[in-house]
Order: sequence, then C-alpha cells, then structure tokens
Amino acid sequence: MPGRIVVMAMLLLVAGQAAAQVTPEQKERARAVARACRADAQKFCQGIEPGGGRLLTCLKGREAELSTGCRDALRGASR
Repeated sequence: MPGRIVVMAMLLLVAGQAAAQVTPEQKERARAVARACRADAQKFCQGIEPGGGRLLTCLKGREAELSTGCRDALRGASR
C-alpha cells in the first residue's frame, strides 16, 4: 500500500503544476520518479500525507540525502 501511495503522489506532483491534461511524457516521468524514489520517500518522508506537493517538498528538502537515482529522476521530472 505505501508503494501505491508514493506512485500516485508522484504522478500528481509531476503533473500538478497546471490544470492542463497530463501528457504521456509527464506520466512516464512521474512513473520514473515513483520507481526511483520509492525507498527514499519511505525512508525520509514517512508519515507525510500525499497530495498538495507535500511528498515532493519533503524529498526536495532532503535532496542531499537522496539516492543518486532519485535525485536524477527528480531533476529529470522538473524539465
């Protein structure tokens, strides 16, 4: 269940900047972030309620401590 929450939250985070439709590219980037950051989110952001950008804010606040894969995925998703 926590993994599913992380995936859903990441999808919302990456696509959440605008109310526009989510493109297939945005969905794929969100999936990449979810895959790469699942363990980091569980380790550093446990107890953070998904939604409203809270997980993304948590992860970005711990950027120096994140795995290389998660950091790279977050940077790639913000392009």
